[in-house]
Amino acid sequence: MTQPSRTTESMNPDYAAMRDIMHQIRERLVVPDRAKLAVGLVGHLATLMNRHQMAKLLEQLREEAERVQDVPPRRQRPGVDGEVEERLFGE
Repeated sequence: MTQPSRTTESMNPDYAAMRDIMHQIRERLVVPDRAKLAVGLVGHLATLMNRHQMAKLLEQLREEAERVQDVPPRRQRPGVDGEVEERLFGE
């Protein structure tokens, strides 16, 4: 008997919980600490992924990093936080 294939995405992602965590990170951590957290999360994810999944994740990270500017997004354009949440969480 074959096992069903594993997926890297939840059938019902909890966007509200993810959004809450993102807001807590923004409120409670300074930028250098956010960067350390991000590196730690990517490292943890790497232990759970195969090389194709890692390549996809790194491509998504590269695309998101290209959107980052030297000036904080909130000062560039009001409402950008909502746009980022919409892109990441689909709501």
